[in-house]
Amino acid sequence: MAAPLQGITEHVWREAHARVCGGVARYYTPFLRMMHGEIPRREQVDATAALSESVACTPQVIACPPQQATHIVDWLVAQGHREVDINLGCPFPPVALKKMGSGMLPYPALVEQLFTALAGIEGVRYSVKMRLGWDEATQWREVMPLTEILQPAHITVHPCTGRGKEADVINHEQMAAIVAASPYPIIYNGGINTRDDIARIIERYPTLAGVMVGRGLIAHPDLTSDAGPACYRPFHDLLVEGYRQRYSQGGEAQILRHLQDLWAYFLPDAPARLRKAIKKSRTLAQYHDATTALFTTLEN
Repeated sequence: MAAPLQGITEHVWREAHARVCGGVARYYTPFLRMMHGEIPRREQVDATAALSESVACTPQVIACPPQQATHIVDWLVAQGHREVDINLGCPFPPVALKKMGSGMLPYPALVEQLFTALAGIEGVRYSVKMRLGWDEATQWREVMPLTEILQPAHITVHPCTGRGKEADVINHEQMAAIVAASPYPIIYNGGINTRDDIARIIERYPTLAGVMVGRGLIAHPDLTSDAGPACYRPFHDLLVEGYRQRYSQGGEAQILRHLQDLWAYFLPDAPARLRKAIKKSRTLAQYHDATTALFTTLEN
């Protein structure tokens, strides 16, 4: 599975990755939300695009007040989606401090209200993505029994808290407890940067239904396949072409911004001076020269 990342793993990235790199069974959209009483246009476009992608892609909805969540899911079902992932994992403070995403985990009564409202929508199958808790690694214990309301296809677990001293620290003790306790298939997510990491996780938890990879896959898009480093340039070329088409009305600056955002994660081991030249580019021509130099260096 390919984990979603806001601003990166939208339609253009997913299509380029599936065509050139592959090795992913299912992609997920960055989460949809309500802003100023409506679903942002950009998120609507991305969720609609997911319906026509060449590989399976599931829209993700941030865990939020029931009336907002049901509005989003009703809209998704009307577009043709039949599977929806519920995000109880986002740790971003502006989201979580509003008792959304992983910030909802300390409040099982709110989770129950959300799940009950969602279960009332016909024609949709749910999955859940969650952390161990917001500020305590055992908060999942009160939330996990509530998943029965949705009867999820699977539960993806990032075995960290959203904030606090345990944030971003993998807690294998609690992960093992979740695997043992869940009546639903479990997918592991978090801290995967190499193929060896994937192998170690599968060896440690042999009953997993799958593994979800996030930043590690953005950094090295061949992580889940045999495409190898030879895929980096053609993958990038498709991204450039896709962003030119997707953001043509926004002009060169918008296209360049989306491309440069990718390099916060992409190929982190490439020579620093070449990465710096990419980030300093002010035109697409400069960007082209900088990326050409980087890929040529890597290929030689």
